[in-house]
Amino acid sequence: MIALAALACGSRAGAPAEEPSRPRVAPVSRAAAGPAAPDLRAPAPGAATVGIEPPAPPSPRVDAAPPALADLGHGFIASTTFGTWIQPKPRSGALPLGMLRPGDALPLVEGQTVRGGGQCAEFVQVALGWVCASRRATRKVDSAFLRASRLVAPRPGPYPYEYALSLGAPMLSRLPADPSRWVTGSRELRKMRGWAAGHDELAEDELIEATGPVPDLLRDGGSLPTPWNERPHEFVKKIPRGSMLAYTHAFEHAGETWVLSTNLTVVPARGLKRFRRSAFRGVELGGGVELPLAWMRKEPRAKWALEGEAARATGEAWPLRGWVALTGTARTIGRERFLETREAGRWIRASDATVVEGAPRPPREVKGDGQWMHVRVLRGTLTLYEGSRPLFTTLMSPGKEGATPYGRYWIESKHHVTTMTTEAGEPRKFWIADVPWTIYFERPYAIHAAYWHEDFGEKKSGGCLNLSPLDARRVFDWAAPGLPSGWISVQAYTMGAKVFVLVEA
Repeated sequence: MIALAALACGSRAGAPAEEPSRPRVAPVSRAAAGPAAPDLRAPAPGAATVGIEPPAPPSPRVDAAPPALADLGHGFIASTTFGTWIQPKPRSGALPLGMLRPGDALPLVEGQTVRGGGQCAEFVQVALGWVCASRRATRKVDSAFLRASRLVAPRPGPYPYEYALSLGAPMLSRLPADPSRWVTGSRELRKMRGWAAGHDELAEDELIEATGPVPDLLRDGGSLPTPWNERPHEFVKKIPRGSMLAYTHAFEHAGETWVLSTNLTVVPARGLKRFRRSAFRGVELGGGVELPLAWMRKEPRAKWALEGEAARATGEAWPLRGWVALTGTARTIGRERFLETREAGRWIRASDATVVEGAPRPPREVKGDGQWMHVRVLRGTLTLYEGSRPLFTTLMSPGKEGATPYGRYWIESKHHVTTMTTEAGEPRKFWIADVPWTIYFERPYAIHAAYWHEDFGEKKSGGCLNLSPLDARRVFDWAAPGLPSGWISVQAYTMGAKVFVLVEA
């Protein structure tokens, strides 16, 4: 099961093999750590007591579009590869504050470099920390690689990219003069089975359509560069059947649609199936919506009316993944137990309801109004708290066959997007590209968006906790520390943030 969990929740493709482990010392004070997570707890006005898509809270633009390279000049430091760490001091090897993605650029606090410690000769200062200027980053921001990288930077919103499932498509460094070598007419995809079952649930049969022109770097036979040089060959690698791809641009060339993948390759759209976006989201608590409430898992659930000592099905039903607030009153009629809902005159069978109740008290690790998450694996639910006050609850998908570990954890790190694979370096056997809103609580286990299914509440993963992209963004924005502008990831322990995760049956 551990190997399976690593496959579903592994490290980033192209990233360093290991991220610094959590230190066994008390974190620094939150006040000295920089920006905290924004407050998203304001209840939606006029919230109903039953529904499937309650209003979402406002979200900050932690993922604003990057500035154009022409606006950067030499007052910025830009990352040329994964593993560009933001350090608390001008010294490599320390526990970092966060990381940059290739193409990310941060403004300098001062233009001068300072002598560095460890394995880095020179550092430059940015807001909140320091970046090595002599290894993985450069102050010369107008290179072909950085221009290309910024074409595939994450976009604003809960979906940083468009996503697709591979039918076995090739990845190319340039647009081919003769597409027939790479484009086939077959779009057959056998149903995914075994540990990959469910990975194809949101994959659509409709062909991806072109939405814009060919990017300038690909015009007139242009090639997408690596950090060091132009790729000498047209073919880069094949995306194995069932692997998942993220892309930013779709355009037409030689009568075919192509997409620009986030690993700086072009891929024929005929070899892909685009994922439909899920609209599922959880429930904001407050403003008239309180615990307990019931979720409808697996299928729609019947509404009942109790008349004296008899129960009668009304012929109505709550929808799959819908919810209804409960009064806390229960009755037993015959051998069936019913729960009273806040929908007038309607009851639900207890056996049909996945109930979320308020925790009687916070875990002992949580002090005052500290942030914590309550995960109920068998119920498939996740609830956010500040102290004893519940803020938000939703359905999540835990691991299959007991793969999700029960226990008491602190959040380790947060990542805007992260590619999941078991392979070190550039993956070739299997990968899930650019999973957004990832929060590691015990590596390789994480809370993250699942853009490939919406069967939330059911066991689906290799051990991670799957949320809808809308819910994953909600949880990510709430959990401290906030992601500073321009960073791709932030380390909770060095930023002095403590968010507790209680995982129970």
